[in-house]
Amino acid sequence: MDNNHLYHLYLIRHAKTEGNIARRYIGRTNEPLCAQGIAELQAKIDAKVYPLVEYVFSSPMIRCDQTRGLIYPDAPFSIVEAFAEYNFGFFENKAYDELKDTPEYQCWLDSEGKGKIPGGESADEFKARCLDGFTKVMATIETAGIRHIALIIHGGTIMALLEAYSPESVDFYHWQVKNGEGYHLIIDPLSWNKTHKAQSVTKLGINEKSAVNTHEI
Repeated sequence: MDNNHLYHLYLIRHAKTEGNIARRYIGRTNEPLCAQGIAELQAKIDAKVYPLVEYVFSSPMIRCDQTRGLIYPDAPFSIVEAFAEYNFGFFENKAYDELKDTPEYQCWLDSEGKGKIPGGESADEFKARCLDGFTKVMATIETAGIRHIALIIHGGTIMALLEAYSPESVDFYHWQVKNGEGYHLIIDPLSWNKTHKAQSVTKLGINEKSAVNTHEI
């Protein structure tokens, strides 16, 4: 197929927050980027790590919206509620040392992170929500004729999407990514409609090339 018909999606994790630095479970805690996170992100922007895109989809959390505004200040965008990070419930905004002696946390660890968190989500619930959001994004870009798209989202959201859509059959945790980093998905619309798998997935690199236009959705 002509490369002009391929979709290029860039899945980018938001820059650091204070909670990320403190290694707390930051899911629905709506904290902003910290000074260190902004500085590190700006260095990546200056190094032209992030490709030009036609449109941006962002998680509703402020840390993602701020990241979007710094990387793509002039690009049209939409907020996708389904791309919000995992709801950590009882674990929210707590670090390992605060949780390690609680039976709820030990039970969750024993389930390899698959069990339902008290007051939060199970892994299956979280993944289903993320995939539903991505299905809607794909329908939107197909209708609008957009080919180069950024998703400014969370580490967990990226992991859920790639576990489902990568052509490689690898575990959820294989796709962990640092703040401000991400992956480039190439999707062939014909094979996507049959298999719901990306054609390729690569780590986001320096000076990736893409066309840039302005499309309103």
